[in-house]
Amino acid sequence: MAPSCTLNRYLLLMAQEHLEFRLPEIKSLLSLFGGQFASSQETYGKSPFWILSIPSEDIARNLMKRTVCAKSIFELWGHGQSPEELYSSLKNYPVEKMVPFLHSDSTYKIKIHTFNKTLTQEEKIKRIDALEFLPFEGKVNLKKPQHVFSVLEDYGLDPNRIPENPHNIYFGRWIADGQRELIESYSVKKRHFIGNTSMDAGLSFIMANHGKVKENDIVFDPFVGTAVYL
Repeated sequence: MAPSCTLNRYLLLMAQEHLEFRLPEIKSLLSLFGGQFASSQETYGKSPFWILSIPSEDIARNLMKRTVCAKSIFELWGHGQSPEELYSSLKNYPVEKMVPFLHSDSTYKIKIHTFNKTLTQEEKIKRIDALEFLPFEGKVNLKKPQHVFSVLEDYGLDPNRIPENPHNIYFGRWIADGQRELIESYSVKKRHFIGNTSMDAGLSFIMANHGKVKENDIVFDPFVGTAVYL
């Protein structure tokens, strides 16, 4: 029996549109690049924060080179439902996995991302200062850091009932961003010809990802219309 590979935990920050297509897109792309979406991970619903187990960072990067449903992916170092739980989780994360990104010759910055709540600059700085127990030895560089770390706080989905404290807090190392900018680049508004059935650019990319279309693949579109999808 072949030995099972070690799966690393990653945090996906999802876009809050086309919700019903997000899971099929991520599943298809992981399958395309040699990953697998475990059935126990299918309980995300409408949340923008998804925790995935992926065999390698290369697969995570390849995923982000294609997805238009995800904004960013992070190597997850810690997670909790309170600051104390987060700090405890971070202290239990293997130091040997942190060291390559925290050594004295490196540069870094820490970003704060909140969903469904806006923090003041003072509140953001307070959260960053609370991470002083992490073994950072490099220099802070806010413009062009070698490594970017993020604290991500989830305040739920209801903008009319924003809780005082977040439901979940995550800390991770930024790996890559998705291809959300392609939706604007190929916007219907920028096309030279617009037909009555011109498809939304985002849906076109999602369909291609659902179909696991690769470079040099031959794709048949039997209802070609104005060729928007092609």
